[in-house]
Amino acid sequence: MRQGAATRLFPWLVLVPALVWFALFVAYPFGYSLVSSFYLWFVQNPAASKFVGLKNYFDIFHDPRFLTAIRNTFLYAGLKTGLVVFLGILLAKILFAIKFGGRMYMFSIFLPSLCSAVAIGLFFTYLYQPQFGLINLLLSKIGIDRQGFLNSPQQAIFCVIFTEIWQALGFSTLIFLTGLNTIPEVFYEAAQIDGASAFVTFWKIIFPLARRVFLFITAITAITAFQAFDLVFVMTLSGGGTGGASGGPGYSSYTMALQVYNDGMIRSATGSASAVAVILFIIVSILTVLQLKVLKPEWEY
Repeated sequence: MRQGAATRLFPWLVLVPALVWFALFVAYPFGYSLVSSFYLWFVQNPAASKFVGLKNYFDIFHDPRFLTAIRNTFLYAGLKTGLVVFLGILLAKILFAIKFGGRMYMFSIFLPSLCSAVAIGLFFTYLYQPQFGLINLLLSKIGIDRQGFLNSPQQAIFCVIFTEIWQALGFSTLIFLTGLNTIPEVFYEAAQIDGASAFVTFWKIIFPLARRVFLFITAITAITAFQAFDLVFVMTLSGGGTGGASGGPGYSSYTMALQVYNDGMIRSATGSASAVAVILFIIVSILTVLQLKVLKPEWEY
């Protein structure tokens, strides 16, 4: 009896550290944010906080910073997810066809994924520098006028997006290449014998058989894109919002995650920051469920 009880209790004992970590670092912060989003929250004296209901939510939808942030966040997620998935499978197909030196090429593509976002952000900030940056220097050599890049309200957010695509591309390529290697060779041989084009081979063989890989990469890339913060924070700090905050020039490169930081940490508007965080959580949850419904494979091989 004692041995049976110990056997039944062992899985729960193993789960205790994970459950404690989840409770302290996920459940409690989420609950704290959800509750504080309904209050005019005073960080120094939470007991004096005033319940305001949905006022924080109504206020942020009348805040031009939030409207810019939500537009930029969807732009960020759409461009990053689309290009990372497309370029990732394209590079994976090229590497899959290379017989010699493929690992060296894969390492060079994957290397940026191992680098710190802060280091990459600072590196690209200098590349985008309008006066002495390398990119403008190369553009001038082919007769193109110097661009503002991070100093331009129209270009800043795109500069950050393409920097993150460059960093994330190696990971997606590696996962796609792994997925291609799991597909039995006989399927490729059958398509070659039938004279199938590259597009038909992809659509009829690769995509159905590697659908779980597409689901994983699409979901992970979209989730991280909606949480875009570190590169935006580092690369747009000099452009600045009010009070020297990132997101500039002006608020042109604001994202929802950045607004949570600026409102909560710089302006001490905890209630407003929590409301933005809750809305971001709802958006990511809905889109993740939709991705699972659309891309979930219905059969195995």
